[in-house]
Amino acid sequence: MTEESTMDETGAEKKKMGTGAKVAIGCGSGCLVVVLLAAVALGVGAFYVKKIVSKYETELKGHGFETVVQNQMLNITEPVTEPILFKGQSVRIMSDCSTNMAVLAQVCEIHGTIEGKLYFRGQMLTVHPGAEIRGGVDAQAQLVQNNGKIEGGITGKYQLVGPTSLPNTAE
Repeated sequence: MTEESTMDETGAEKKKMGTGAKVAIGCGSGCLVVVLLAAVALGVGAFYVKKIVSKYETELKGHGFETVVQNQMLNITEPVTEPILFKGQSVRIMSDCSTNMAVLAQVCEIHGTIEGKLYFRGQMLTVHPGAEIRGGVDAQAQLVQNNGKIEGGITGKYQLVGPTSLPNTAE
């Protein structure tokens, strides 16, 4: 019998587990716990984001945006003639809009002219040079970057940056 083995009650030889094996089991268990906690946190985070997006979508539909155009990345090049809710990760409005418009996206860029009001819910709204929003902006955003022209002011919760800064009417 060696130093790394013992005898059980039946007299059979039993080998002891080495230090390396014990460390490996401990590390594996710890990693499993971390992975499970990360998965739970991700699930809770996804549920929270989905709940907020659903709330904003319901709110915008209450403003008359029954038509929803949804995709990961939207590049709008055709004129918009009816109230539409654009929903995606990134929305770029390259054309003109003759009515109100709503955007629910992480990032939105305005390059054209919007005759009505723009309702934006997301992280960052950029109004590019030469772009105009004539009916004002209702924003729930982290940042509104105004390099164009916004008539009618901006309401909601946001931080405004840009060379043509308007009086901040954030709530």
